[in-house]
Amino acid sequence: MSPIRNQNAFHAQSRQHMLRAALTVLLAAVPLASAQTPLTSTPATDVIAENTRIALPNFDLPDSPGALSTSSSSSTDSGSADPGPANPSSGDPNGAQAPPSGPRPKAAPHLNMIVKAGEVADPWTVRDKVVGGLANSVSLFSATGWLASAGWSQLVNGSPNYGTDSGAFGQRLGAAAIRGVSEGIFTNSLFAPLLHEDPRYYVMGRGHPILKRAVYAATRAIITRTDSGHNTPNFALLAGNAAGAALTIPYYPAQNTSFKEVAETFGGSIGGSAIGFVVDEFIVDALIELHIKKRQQQP
Repeated sequence: MSPIRNQNAFHAQSRQHMLRAALTVLLAAVPLASAQTPLTSTPATDVIAENTRIALPNFDLPDSPGALSTSSSSSTDSGSADPGPANPSSGDPNGAQAPPSGPRPKAAPHLNMIVKAGEVADPWTVRDKVVGGLANSVSLFSATGWLASAGWSQLVNGSPNYGTDSGAFGQRLGAAAIRGVSEGIFTNSLFAPLLHEDPRYYVMGRGHPILKRAVYAATRAIITRTDSGHNTPNFALLAGNAAGAALTIPYYPAQNTSFKEVAETFGGSIGGSAIGFVVDEFIVDALIELHIKKRQQQP
């Protein structure tokens, strides 16, 4: 058999393996999706990143600082089923409690993928996840990740193995962009809505030990929160990165498309996601220390 026919046969088998891998990921996600609590349309539910601890069963790892809160639990709600004991100081015979003192936490920009400590974040609908995921996949921050990935691969002459000349860096950058965009779309715009997971990163922020913040951030690659605010394995990111790794078979060099190489690509994507979350956690602090950004005064 000629080398050309061998190569064609190899690529045909590779495409079959890619399709089987993608189909396996999709089929595996179906029972997970059915086990999740469906999205609710309650508009009064706010997600507040206020460094409130949530029990994390089965994982001895730092948990998300976010917590669920409703307007009825933080302010006067005349329709509440349980108004609580009467408050003589409020002068209200029905016992309604006065709204909490102090300014309301700042609202996070609605489609931002990062919720800062102390910000209020509205629940995301399916449309929010699709639009937010698409926008984040081609953001400036994502492009910085592509450059870092391509630069490191060029430095160590690693996968994808295009060589070490200037043209090879361009090829690596293009491959990193394709892989990053595909993984982001699969994770945030497809699997997060399907599995009812919140793809946003909730910053733990100052006031916590640096090591705890670093471990918390790194573990967000394997632990996230559901739409209802409970901790759960990050199935969306794991499945999205697996699908993105499988899709490298058509455009990566042939030597990087074996099962072992694709598995290593998947592992590298998980590691890159962990590094990205650590950057999300500390980037504002770093900019403040470098006097590039001013520290915001607490209200």
